[in-house]
Amino acid sequence: MAFALSACSSLPPPAAELDAARQSIVRAENADADQYAGDILARARNGFAQAQAAMGEGRDAVARSAALLAAADADLALAQSRAAVASAEMQQRQAEIAELRARLQLDAAPVDDAMAPAIASAGDPDQRLLALDADPRLNAHAAYERLQARQALDAAANARSSQRDVAVQVAERRVSIAELSAQTGATRARIDQLDRERSELLVEASRQDAARARAEAERLRMEAQIQLEEAQRLRAAAEAETLARQEAEDVILDVAGEQSARLAAAREREADLARQEAALLAGGALPPTRTDARGEVFTLAGDAFASGSARLTAAAAASVRALAAYLQDGSGRLLIEGHTDDEGQAEANLALSQRRADAVRAALVDAGIAGSRMQAAGRGETDPITDNGSAEGRARNRRVEIVVSGN
Repeated sequence: MAFALSACSSLPPPAAELDAARQSIVRAENADADQYAGDILARARNGFAQAQAAMGEGRDAVARSAALLAAADADLALAQSRAAVASAEMQQRQAEIAELRARLQLDAAPVDDAMAPAIASAGDPDQRLLALDADPRLNAHAAYERLQARQALDAAANARSSQRDVAVQVAERRVSIAELSAQTGATRARIDQLDRERSELLVEASRQDAARARAEAERLRMEAQIQLEEAQRLRAAAEAETLARQEAEDVILDVAGEQSARLAAAREREADLARQEAALLAGGALPPTRTDARGEVFTLAGDAFASGSARLTAAAAASVRALAAYLQDGSGRLLIEGHTDDEGQAEANLALSQRRADAVRAALVDAGIAGSRMQAAGRGETDPITDNGSAEGRARNRRVEIVVSGN
């Protein structure tokens, strides 16, 4: 750009400058600059149209200057759009954190004194750029934009008198772009901090919800115990008369059934919250679960391992860590069973299923589950859950089940 403004007469036709301006306008349009900086983007489009007209008339110097100014305007619109989006995101994060802190009954967060993105349109451009370079909050950001601004200032200082006005305008816009981009970078860094704070608050909220669920379950258990004792007293008092005894037994059944249902619902709520907390802490989702006669059963599907491999994928390893966090405080026994489809030799399938069961057991041990609580067993192809006659059926049969029993 410095050469373009200081030596226009020695340059070829400005096709490259017009192409650069066109690309800058497209980038701004794709970043919704029409919404956030519509007047600046309109100015860039108008300047680009003037550059095209001048080039068509053979006035290359005028076309080149107009294209450089249009590119600077488009880049300024892009920078303002990005700044507005970042500012809105930061305000949203701050609102979310304020809501979480109120929910957790924590003191309000201190007022954020981060600089709000804005165009610094006043003052000497050289002094503004020096101030930007000296600001410790901003000088770690927008290194490329600050370099462009410095080059534009140098070009303006060296431009011929006929080109100086355009060169000064380009330099002013490039300084504004550097200021906006640095402020946007600082805002993005603050958003990253707010994201980490929000994650910590979400974990704390999950813990508090789980604690409340445990307290509610205990309250319901005590109520059920009191109701049961009262029902027993009524039964003893009604033994002398058949009708009275029958009425008392009806009351007992109704009360016990209602309390059992409420207690079961509370316990299920506690378990669900514990699973959510484990997923948050471990950074992965728990494996799908069901309950059968053996206990609670978690299932890792066949895609938890590469074909023919006993090495967990990254997603499956995250699920196993989440499962370990969920089971950390329990005392139940764990039976880890590996299963395959009927493709290949039965002996090879049995060995593969044992290796996969052992791999899941090792991952649970690494995540903090005592090895003494677990047993790993390979079942091979002997226990399918559906027909192996289709690809879908074989995929369902390839699995590792982690059975959590009460004893």
